[in-house]
Amino acid sequence: MDLRYERRAWTLIYLCLGLVEGGTAAVMVRALFGDQAPAFAVDIVLAVVSSAPAWSNLFSMQYARRAQGRPKVAFLFPLLIAMTVCVAAIALVPKSGLGLVLFFVFYASARLLWAGVETVRAVLWSVNYPTRLRARITGRIQINTSIAVATVGLAVGWLLGHEGPWWRVALVAGAAFGVAGALAFRQFRVRREADLLQAERTRVQEGASFGLAGMRALLERDPAFRGYQLGMSMFGAGILSLTPLLIVCLNDVLGVPAFTQVLVMTTLPVLMVPIAVQPWARYLDRHRVLAFRALHGKIAIVAVALLAAAVVFEVPLLLWPGSLLLGVCTAAGGLGWTIGHNDFAPRGEETRYMALHVTLTGMRGLVAPPLTIAAYHGLEMLHDGAGVAALVVPLTLVAGGAWQFDRMHRARMAQAAA
Repeated sequence: MDLRYERRAWTLIYLCLGLVEGGTAAVMVRALFGDQAPAFAVDIVLAVVSSAPAWSNLFSMQYARRAQGRPKVAFLFPLLIAMTVCVAAIALVPKSGLGLVLFFVFYASARLLWAGVETVRAVLWSVNYPTRLRARITGRIQINTSIAVATVGLAVGWLLGHEGPWWRVALVAGAAFGVAGALAFRQFRVRREADLLQAERTRVQEGASFGLAGMRALLERDPAFRGYQLGMSMFGAGILSLTPLLIVCLNDVLGVPAFTQVLVMTTLPVLMVPIAVQPWARYLDRHRVLAFRALHGKIAIVAVALLAAAVVFEVPLLLWPGSLLLGVCTAAGGLGWTIGHNDFAPRGEETRYMALHVTLTGMRGLVAPPLTIAAYHGLEMLHDGAGVAALVVPLTLVAGGAWQFDRMHRARMAQAAA
């Protein structure tokens, strides 16, 4: 498969997906429905929407189980088409309390469908591209898709600040691009797919399980992957809880308009991905994922600290370097999340390891953001203006995850030197 063709196809799909990216969609919730329901209810929906790219992966085990031994392109194509239909349906929701519910239903459906695409797509990349080049090739694809997501987010943020139905038109147009990308995806080919499918069937016949029992058995059998997932759980929960909390604070504390919110939370971070992804990819190709995550974690601590300080000390200027560093972390996170598990997975179990990885991502995405928003509102009830103290939650979680990655990396280096 021509890499240029693959980049174009995914770019079209991401022009659709960008409309339901977590940060952009969360800003849409506040802008469209902020005065249509009680503030706490709106913010809880905002939190769940912002973390949907994570919690939607709770279905990944089911997707992985169903994809075992089946041709991958034929499995993914209907998921992509259904996702575009859900995105188009969001354009029809009214600006009311009922509209907030319908927005969430269609949005959640689109994200659940995309979870299946992400789970199985990683397998395509693991077999189509050699290990020594995989991160750099994945990074090149991410450059195009990042620009697509950033452009769409910026356009939506600008349209939300203007009267009229133009945000609805953008949703329909994005869905049309998604259909075009899905049709192009049908031309994809998977190298040595017959060997891959046979390996998957063999693993299933040997007893590989995709249920909770199988997840537990896999973690018990592989202590290195278990430790890695512990770090990911803390680190990921911190990043996921930061987005909704920061959007609420940008509204309530700093009074930042919707366009600037999208710029800070989505556009600038995503636009940093094309700049940062190739250096990260070269680093990941030369090192194991633990070394990669250890460095990633240190940069993430600085990014979150800057964003938190911008709100706590009411210095909006700090949002910009924080946003740019968050983009550097986004580039690293996208690479590590997509292919990092391959450092642990034996051949034939890539889908199973990825499914476990994203299922745990889903669990933390479902829990951490709403709890952080609840902490914000609880602190506000105790004392007006105290809600910003909730920003210590994502900062602590990110620091804890970064420490775990660094500890594991140092232990592996010491073991290799012994």
